[in-house]
Amino acid sequence: LLRAAYERHPEAAFLIVAGDLVGNGCDRSQWDAFFHAAKGAFDRRPLVPAVGNHDECDDEAPRMYLELFALPKNGPGGVTPERAYAFEYGNALFVVLDSNLDPATQTRWLEDRLAESQAAWKFVVCHHPAYVSKPHRDSAEMRAEWCPLFDAYHVDMVLQGHDHAYMRTRPMRNGTAVDEPAAGTTYIVSVAGTKFYEQAERDYFAVGFEAVSTYQVVTIDGGRLDYKAYDLDGNTVDAVTIQK
Repeated sequence: LLRAAYERHPEAAFLIVAGDLVGNGCDRSQWDAFFHAAKGAFDRRPLVPAVGNHDECDDEAPRMYLELFALPKNGPGGVTPERAYAFEYGNALFVVLDSNLDPATQTRWLEDRLAESQAAWKFVVCHHPAYVSKPHRDSAEMRAEWCPLFDAYHVDMVLQGHDHAYMRTRPMRNGTAVDEPAAGTTYIVSVAGTKFYEQAERDYFAVGFEAVSTYQVVTIDGGRLDYKAYDLDGNTVDAVTIQK
């Protein structure tokens, strides 16, 4: 899927993976296989990863992940460097959070990054979804801690994984769907592998489906953002445009 994505979109500035890069974060052979499979993409474009629960080791520390990646060391105090970080590219801010940790450990830092940025577009990347799609799962603590900041500083998109079924929410603000994408935050859950979960219908869904591996392309041109999700064959399975 990654190779197909890069071959079709070689103009991509960088590649984002929202966690669970491997199944066992302490198994070096899985990391070697991950990088080998991505040859031709990761060696040509920067990778922007977030820590997933499977990227950690038995002691709940992503030790091998931290050894293998060289990421910005500008994260929150009290949190191991490179587990959370932020950067700007063009007129967009990207904040990568570690959702394996207590959300409160990153909240003040998150607010500072969102408040100080003059970027027109704001993105957050984390592994666990704030708005879930898997049955019998919830992220109330994350929503309570982080989503008010996404509302206050108008984060445009939150890119997530973990639930193993594709989902895009309606634009959300204060826990309620709003009419226009530019008026709220769009939360996206994607799955790039072949492990799939059942999806439970939620009232905040705009689009949701099971058992399809996807990759996403975000294109920004001034005050216009085009988002498209593709399957392995290159078919467009979801799309939305935000105009500011």
